[in-house]
Amino acid sequence: MLTEQVFTVRTDYTINYTTKNPVPIPDIITSLKNIEKLLHRTPAFIEKAYSGIKVVEVIVYVDSLQAGSLKEKFIIDYVFKGQANYDKAKEVFDHMVKDNTAVRTVVALGIGGLITYGVMQALGSSNPSTHVAAYNNTIINVGADAKLSGEDLALILSAVKDKKQLAEQAIGVVRPAKTDPASTIEMQGINELTIDKNYIRDTPDEYVAPLPDEKDEKYSDIALVIYASDREKSDSTWAGTIPGLIDKRTRFVLADGVEPEKLHGKTRIYANVTVTSRYNRVKRKYEPKIVTIHSYSDS
Repeated sequence: MLTEQVFTVRTDYTINYTTKNPVPIPDIITSLKNIEKLLHRTPAFIEKAYSGIKVVEVIVYVDSLQAGSLKEKFIIDYVFKGQANYDKAKEVFDHMVKDNTAVRTVVALGIGGLITYGVMQALGSSNPSTHVAAYNNTIINVGADAKLSGEDLALILSAVKDKKQLAEQAIGVVRPAKTDPASTIEMQGINELTIDKNYIRDTPDEYVAPLPDEKDEKYSDIALVIYASDREKSDSTWAGTIPGLIDKRTRFVLADGVEPEKLHGKTRIYANVTVTSRYNRVKRKYEPKIVTIHSYSDS
């Protein structure tokens, strides 16, 4: 039950796709659903911009939907209460109502930041986009005017736990603009936050989980050929191949419990190993880097 210490601030958010081509209905539906999901993520930005409040509920309505150059307008109710006392919450409430433009700017910043952070997750750290990075810098500059520093924005975004879901949502929001290579995405009438055609082009059509930089694969009772060994060291000097699996000379290391002085001098063994491979972004494949020997036998 609501008490007198609970307040509701209503604001709006508009996103405009300046595409000249018709947008397929499934893409419109995807956009609406994912913008709603992003709007439900914006309380963190509201709470940071207006200290002393805690948003307890977000209610999103679709106010209007215009075809042609696709334009979607949402109404958002932020229900909050004071973290300290009623007087402080009332003061913040009065300020938000009086300057609703500032609230809309914070919401637009939040959406722009979430989309960009999500797209960055989809692109992966090894495949940066100069256009997306440039837009991220723009968000930081606009945020400074709204009293949201780059550090504030970075802390909010890095705290997102479901990064895969955010990436999927961001791509879903950008998708309607993909129908026209010259289209842009306008945010809430704030010119600086317009997403340009290059950013849209760089955004993936769908989310594909990035491949890990390294992977481990275990093999049991597999033949090893030892080319180099050391009777005193376990993690250096050792090298060899695994015929049929790794034909190129590769570094070997001995796990705890494998005594180098006993294995030293042997040239062919059968072993239980872990092969650690690193992903080569240029060749687009994993390459073995280390073979860890856990146990072995001579035959």
